[in-house]
Amino acid sequence: MAAYSLETVLLKWEKGELSPEQAIGQTLLLVQELAERVGNVEKRLMGSRPLAEQRPSPEPRPPSPKDTL
Repeated sequence: MAAYSLETVLLKWEKGELSPEQAIGQTLLLVQELAERVGNVEKRLMGSRPLAEQRPSPEPRPPSPKDTL
């Protein structure tokens, strides 16, 4: 399934052309694509540094009350 661009998802949502499920699905596809791209960039960057300079990713934090709607 091909993802719409973010601009297209927002435009279609504003026009009522996407159901909530479709909008969420399209957004998840965009997030997946971005995660892959960031991962590739991180691999390239980490590959060019000595191991002593590489840091592990921070542990994810639990959501705070400010994060909820």
